[in-house]
Amino acid sequence: MGKYTTMNTKNIPINPKKIPYYISLTLLTAGASLILGFLSFGGMFALLPVLPLAFAAFGLSVAYEGEIYLQNIKGALGKLFRHNYLKNHLAREYLLENFPLNTTSSDCPQFFKDYEKQLKLLTLFAHKNLNKKSKKQKKQIEKTLNDMEKWFALQLFPHAKQQEGKQAVYGEELTIWLAKAERQQTKWQERLAKRRSTFHLVASFSTLSALFMGLGTTYLVVEAFSVIPWIAAIPFASWPLIIVPMALIAGAAYGLLTYNTVTDLINNDTLNKWYKKIRTNLSQELSVRNVFIASMAVALVGLAIALTICTAGTWWTIASSARPLFDWMSKIPSVVMGVINPMITGLSAIFFNVQNTAESLEMLEEMTNPAANKPNLLQRMYQTINKGINHLHATENWLQILNPFRLLLKLVMTPLRVLLFIGHLVSIALTADRVPGIPQIWAALIAFISEGFEDVHYFTGHSPAHELGHEHYKQEHTDELKTLIQERLDAHAGHSHDADIPTKILKSIAIPAYVLAAAWDYFASKLNKSTATADGKQQPRQLTFNHAWHKQRGNEAVVDAHLSTLAEKQPSAHWQIEHTLSLLQKYEQKHLNKVILGNSIAEEKKQELRKLQQKIREIAPESLAEVLTAAKANPVFNQHRLFAEQGEPTRTQIFLDELPERVLAAKCDVIGLI
Repeated sequence: MGKYTTMNTKNIPINPKKIPYYISLTLLTAGASLILGFLSFGGMFALLPVLPLAFAAFGLSVAYEGEIYLQNIKGALGKLFRHNYLKNHLAREYLLENFPLNTTSSDCPQFFKDYEKQLKLLTLFAHKNLNKKSKKQKKQIEKTLNDMEKWFALQLFPHAKQQEGKQAVYGEELTIWLAKAERQQTKWQERLAKRRSTFHLVASFSTLSALFMGLGTTYLVVEAFSVIPWIAAIPFASWPLIIVPMALIAGAAYGLLTYNTVTDLINNDTLNKWYKKIRTNLSQELSVRNVFIASMAVALVGLAIALTICTAGTWWTIASSARPLFDWMSKIPSVVMGVINPMITGLSAIFFNVQNTAESLEMLEEMTNPAANKPNLLQRMYQTINKGINHLHATENWLQILNPFRLLLKLVMTPLRVLLFIGHLVSIALTADRVPGIPQIWAALIAFISEGFEDVHYFTGHSPAHELGHEHYKQEHTDELKTLIQERLDAHAGHSHDADIPTKILKSIAIPAYVLAAAWDYFASKLNKSTATADGKQQPRQLTFNHAWHKQRGNEAVVDAHLSTLAEKQPSAHWQIEHTLSLLQKYEQKHLNKVILGNSIAEEKKQELRKLQQKIREIAPESLAEVLTAAKANPVFNQHRLFAEQGEPTRTQIFLDELPERVLAAKCDVIGLI
């Protein structure tokens, strides 16, 4: 392959440009897992000096938390490096709080009507296991919604040049709507400035915590290596070659985790929201539930503080007892590792613990919520069991129900999952069990209870909020739209072990049993009369082996969304114009500004793109497809700035080829689901 400035990566599974990102993400996740794993390892070895148990603690802690670390590190990197992250986030907050629920009103900007159409279209794909074609269509709708949110952010927080330029009617009516006093646009712009400065302070603290955690990790790893015979046999002078890279990566990962956690607390206004909610509930009614939630909040906060002290104490013990990796480290003033390091580590830990406390309170509130559409814990457990039994009777004959291999899997897999998860709770408890003056068992018990509260949903399940997505058609328009907006904009990743690595390993080991269970189900279903459900009703039917396999593995049946080109469900033609212009401007800023090589060609492309934008502003919206098709033939866009093979398209050419599909593809409505 020659030296390209551009490669067509459309048909390549992984974009080569993203390989460094994926490598960094993997290393950082491994670094964060390393800290937790060696804390568990050291805690278990200090309690029971048996290496196999210490390694088991290491494995169980990392296996369940690795995926969570991955998501949090991705979140931190996105906040730090994603263009206009803070503007986009606050714009989504604004939409969540201020979206006009009456979009049929005459003074409602067309943008909100278009956004609502896309939300409703997306709902038809939600919470389903889609086939490849339907996934592509869903992804296209999600891209359109993302672009609409980013465009809205630019209207809510306009830059100086944008304010000077003349707007189209579509953008102008939204600008007028936002400028009204009750919309509080100025207040949100002030919030952006304040949030930005706060995030800078958080970044500084996260950097400091990363430095101290990197330093502390050297003591942690030296302590662990000292008790592992085959590593202890390596000359100590060689250890820095292994430990220093590990400590650097671990420190950076910890800094990112701290940054993501603290910024989440700020974005979600977690402490203030819970304080106001509990105070309001108690002032309105001293019910058993309200008193219980308030009492649990006090108890969990106390638990978080105790756990923070245990965490800081454990790091103090490690730094005091482990051998320094370098001689110069022994000359560090004792106040640094004995006082400052535990303080910084403890302060970082309190943010994690507060986040966990908020998640635990949210779970408790959900479990005890008396609202009719949110069943409590006991009701949810009963409904799950009852629904499962009814589903079996409705969809299987007795030979299918008495599937011995499925019964064997249930009797073996469920206890193993519970056992491994309890082992995980114990391994997490061992990360903070070495506090001077406190027996190890008591310190470990604090962490065990804290993690246990956080992960109760592993056994009870979440409330079936997702089922609301299937019931929108029963709601009034206002309630339906409010629910759609909340599902779209109020989504936040919680602490979940639903797709944990140990369960995946167990399922992989049990594949032969799953094959036998699927085969039994497949052959037993031949006794059923129909091959498909009649009139949408559940009834026993003949299965393909593939369907039986997915059924036994617990996967949802694959569905296909059939789409037709109904114009009333696509965004307005005026949005398509704005969408196209915003993508052209974004492309110019990202790929043609500040180029180092091939300046003259880049400048030519910029001028042609600006001419294209001007032409799009002047045409009738219905002519957009024709103009975009003509733009593809412009030879300027296919000039390479460096060397390329004959016929290889430029990045700009590829962008223009894909642009019509992106801005004109959402012209569909669901006419049926199989």
